[in-house]
Amino acid sequence: MWMRQGFRFSLPYTTRRRPGSGLLRTVKSRHSFHAALTQHSCTSKPRTITPLPIMPLENHRDLRDIFNTAISSVLPTKMIERALTVKDHTLHVGGREYTLDHNVYVVGFGKAVAGMARVVEDQLHHHIIGGILSVPHGLGRTLTELGKVDLWPKENTKLKIMEGARGNLPDSDAQVAALAIKKLVTSLKEDHILIVLISDDTSGGGSSLLPLPCPPITLAEETELTKTLSQNGATINDLNTIRKHIEELKGGGLAKAAHPAQVISLILSDVVGDKMDIIASAPTVFDVSSPQMCIDIFKELKVHKQVPASVNEFLFKKSVEFAKIPPLKKPEVGYTTPWSKFQHVKNVIVGNNTMAAQSAMERAEELGLLSFVLSVSLEGEARAVGELFVDIAQYVALVYNYKPSRDGGSISLVKLELKLAQFGFEKKVLNEMNSLTRKACNCRKGVCIVSGGETVVKVKGQGKGGRNQEMALAFGIGLEKARVEEEKLNLFSIEFLSGGTDGQDGPTDAAGAIADDSMIQKCELEGLEAENFLEDNDSYSLFSDLDDGAYLVKTGLTGTNVMDIQALIVRPKEMEDL
Repeated sequence: MWMRQGFRFSLPYTTRRRPGSGLLRTVKSRHSFHAALTQHSCTSKPRTITPLPIMPLENHRDLRDIFNTAISSVLPTKMIERALTVKDHTLHVGGREYTLDHNVYVVGFGKAVAGMARVVEDQLHHHIIGGILSVPHGLGRTLTELGKVDLWPKENTKLKIMEGARGNLPDSDAQVAALAIKKLVTSLKEDHILIVLISDDTSGGGSSLLPLPCPPITLAEETELTKTLSQNGATINDLNTIRKHIEELKGGGLAKAAHPAQVISLILSDVVGDKMDIIASAPTVFDVSSPQMCIDIFKELKVHKQVPASVNEFLFKKSVEFAKIPPLKKPEVGYTTPWSKFQHVKNVIVGNNTMAAQSAMERAEELGLLSFVLSVSLEGEARAVGELFVDIAQYVALVYNYKPSRDGGSISLVKLELKLAQFGFEKKVLNEMNSLTRKACNCRKGVCIVSGGETVVKVKGQGKGGRNQEMALAFGIGLEKARVEEEKLNLFSIEFLSGGTDGQDGPTDAAGAIADDSMIQKCELEGLEAENFLEDNDSYSLFSDLDDGAYLVKTGLTGTNVMDIQALIVRPKEMEDL
């Protein structure tokens, strides 16, 4: 096993393209994913012309298996059991120890916290006094209908469950829940332990389920501000930065309110890079941003004249007060700073896309494929990412098929390397992909490339779909065009899956979809114009009609959410053709 350090790629959001951004950029930072590439060994033997058995797809069995394994690795039971250990009357979490003595309270907000809370209650039993969960409206009924009662607290739970945020938008019900949570945590004493369960979603989730605007700002004004910002290209980072400054419990507000109780925050990350200062607007994380940043965002988006007067006035006063605070530094003995009020807090990431992607890679290897994780920081427009994976599939196929004695300096391969380099792939990355593919060829195995992250869809049509289905459809269309231009692709079985780990891709009942090298031909036989569906953002309709929905990925609501997972499998059909 050897590690390749510092690789991360992300495609810029189409809603707001910053100056100088290319289609693909490499970011080296402490949040970068250090992708692991397994050093596979297989005995090198003279290549004989022996037919490889063609593995039956059985409705893309391996892809579905890999995706389901990724989801299973980040389900509430496994996540919480990994994070919490109870021995005698001591709770071990994140390298710290806490004395248990009927002194635990639990609060949570987000789509996945109900399942997380059930496991916490199972582990801590009678030590829990009470608590409050703020969950999406209708979640309990939905889980019951799906037969997933294990993702909901038991009937004898000590936790009060409050539903709100219809349509993933903060509403009065969610605000009532936020007020109840504030009242509870402010009543805690030094010997109490507060466990905070957080799951976020860029379309709502934790942020929408804990809304408590600072007076005189009203919830209606904040909701209108959020709509204005979103319509003018604000990123999720922009929105969360503003929420941290105009809401009471965001930006570390919940942790401050709970002081001096010991706070343990168990976080399910649905944010690229696992940035704790972004997830659910950071209710238990010390905030280093300034109010002026909010004002700068308004100006950059040219919406400063549309911002409610109450928000402008509040931020101006806060900026004046903020300017009087001396430069921050971490606390020293006898020195009091705002950091001091966060020494009672332990923030722990219990589940993220990295865990899911790693599990997907390991499952692919168990299925006899050579696999690696390309990135867990995939961002950008879904259609563009789907087309990118076509280039990756073509690169793998050409390398697999390459013979120096026959092909010499393959012009097609060189052109493709240059194209991928323009996307932002470093030469080192291409070399590693090349090396893995050659090993697969020598071992007579297929290649599986796994990635994760979260993309967006630039909606232009009136159809129904989601980012994962749109990506799969774009991949299928692009692959068919590539097969016409490069006949060597026809020597391989190529499959691609993109799915959301929460089980819901856009306003549909599917988690995502699969595309393969025969999909577009099937569309033509069934009279489905794939490109027309793509242009109308109507991927769900196409996949529902195609082969009676065989290409859709349906898991039902999973009770977790760590963004999306992609898996690309490239397998030779027969060795003698290569």
